[in-house]
Amino acid sequence: MGLLASLFGRSTAVAKTMEAAPVASHQFGVDIDSGVLYGLPTLDDYIYGRAKISRAEALAVPAVKRARDLICGGIGQFPLILIGPDGRTQDWSLLSQPEGGVARSVTMTRTVEDLLLTERAWWKWTHVGWHGKPAQVVRLDSDTVTVVPQYVNYPEGQAVVWPEISQLIRIDSPNGGLLVASPAIRAYIALSRIAMQSIDGAPPIDWFTAGDEYEDPEDDEVQETLDDWASARRRRRTAFVPGHLKYNRDGFNPEQLQMSDAREEAVKEIARLTGIDAEELSVSTTSRTYFNAQDRRRDRLESVLGPYMTAIEGRLTMEDVTPRGYRVVFDTSSYLRLDDQAAAQTDQVLISSRVLTPDEAREKRGLEPRGDVAPDNQPAAQEVATNE
Repeated sequence: MGLLASLFGRSTAVAKTMEAAPVASHQFGVDIDSGVLYGLPTLDDYIYGRAKISRAEALAVPAVKRARDLICGGIGQFPLILIGPDGRTQDWSLLSQPEGGVARSVTMTRTVEDLLLTERAWWKWTHVGWHGKPAQVVRLDSDTVTVVPQYVNYPEGQAVVWPEISQLIRIDSPNGGLLVASPAIRAYIALSRIAMQSIDGAPPIDWFTAGDEYEDPEDDEVQETLDDWASARRRRRTAFVPGHLKYNRDGFNPEQLQMSDAREEAVKEIARLTGIDAEELSVSTTSRTYFNAQDRRRDRLESVLGPYMTAIEGRLTMEDVTPRGYRVVFDTSSYLRLDDQAAAQTDQVLISSRVLTPDEAREKRGLEPRGDVAPDNQPAAQEVATNE
């Protein structure tokens, strides 16, 4: 039994021998980490990438949660429409409500979340429509899917081939999952854990100094001592240090505990990973290119949301999901909608150019047709040519 078997307390620790401090007595060092005794990853695991980040841990990071809401929630708002061979939209229950009892926006938001975090989303169809194609599906939790790819060797190289499984629809992301390539998320989690330790009363580093009457202990004895101490601390809230040992601790000053610079840098890295503007993740930046609201929406649609949307459109257009000659697209018209004045001016130009009729312009606004026809004038392009 070690020297500290009688110590009591709640804080947890990872036991390791520290370098000797500048005092003439024996020391046993411990680096406090609240996860070790509960089977959770340590700070070192997060910092050096040995711990796999779970979905819950990633979404507990405010910047990741905000980026997820902007990307996944944004795409989830867009209606999915089926375009037939004649160019007209068709009704299809798979696109209006993929899962039974779940709103379409919820299903699509969670699907894009799978693509963003784990690089892959999975649907399993449960009902077939009149055309012999899926009419209803259930979204599988990507963390629980047991399908694994096969590595096929060719003379020219190796390929990853996924097995074809009946009723299973796999949607691949064009980008890597954040849970895999996420040093910025690891850094933020590590910083948050250090800050939480200070709130919990546990310092970043603490150690014991033994009296001079003790000879140099063996490594096994030191390890046993620290293990006994950690076990006792886990079972009790208040620690007791015997008189022949001195408890030492080293911590951060209040400014260091805030870690604001390090946190902001981690958030900026998360912004770079996701393509979201850092200011939308609550980090102030000194320089940026000016965009009005519509330009920013268009830029986000093309550079951030577009790759995920194109991947979903392309997968759902494949012949195992959609009848031949049909294609699936997202309707982004409401997202890119102009303000009323700009929209009215655009409609006026299109009507005068005979691109739209007044009734077609009214239909875009959800108004009943009046039977009007386009004004009998020349298209704008012809007018310019005539004046020249």
